[in-house]
This record gives sequence, structure tokens and C-alpha cells, in this order.
Amino acid sequence: MVKSTLVKPEQMTGSYDRCVLVDGTMKPYPTAVVDLDTPYYTGISKVLCMETPIQDVIIGNIPGVLGVEP
Repeated sequence: MVKSTLVKPEQMTGSYDRCVLVDGTMKPYPTAVVDLDTPYYTGISKVLCMETPIQDVIIGNIPGVLGVEP
């Protein structure tokens, strides 16, 4: 999940994917292909774009993600 304002128009795919939210509702969100560079994941990924996510970038369970050190 990425905050929509951080995604360039040319990165948008024109398609939508559904996401199950914490409250159990399922909503469609536009998708984009972006290059992420974070401490936990670096690479090109298909993301969902949300207007007001709780954080600017939310990384889920995808191959290559590093775990949080205790």
C-alpha cells in the first residue's frame, strides 16, 4: 500500500485490486508499479494506492521483505 500522492501518473496501471481491511471490509484500490527503497524492502513492486493510509508506505508479506529486528 502506498499513499496516492507519492505515485506518479505514469506509474499507474489503470487496474484495480481488492484489499481486505482490518475491519473485514473488502475495497478496490487502483494499482501502480513503483520502485521501492526502504530498510525492509528494495525493488520494483505492484502496489495498491490509497488516499489516506495510516503510513505513507505499508509493506506486507511479499518475497524479499526483511523482518523487524527485536
